[in-house]
Amino acid sequence: DEIKNGMNGEEVAQLDYEQQMATAQKLHDELVAKKLSLENAIAKRSEERGDETADKEANEKDLQGEHDYKKNITPDCDWIIGAFYKRADARKAEMEGLAGAKEFLAGAETEGGALLATKQSGSFDDKALSKVAFLGLRR
Repeated sequence: DEIKNGMNGEEVAQLDYEQQMATAQKLHDELVAKKLSLENAIAKRSEERGDETADKEANEKDLQGEHDYKKNITPDCDWIIGAFYKRADARKAEMEGLAGAKEFLAGAETEGGALLATKQSGSFDDKALSKVAFLGLRR
């Protein structure tokens, strides 16, 4: 009986051992798969981080270029902003002067009369030039 009980105990212990080994092997396989999955995820994230770093550096260069361009055009822009109203007033005064001159030349009455020539009655004498004496010489 003792041998029989010992053999039954050994059989139960062996089955228990095999079950624990199967559970341990399953856990080991799951952990290896999880490790590989994590290593792949880390590699992918590292690659994405490298791409993002390259994009960041390119964006920083673009931003620096924009800052340099703004620094370059700021003096001209400031001058235009500062001179805008002065130039607008000068253009307005010029336009008023041109309008006044146009009215004056178009026949606005002045003390001496209009400066715009009006059509004379009669015709133009083409031969009058030949009758004019230059330096006392006559033909």
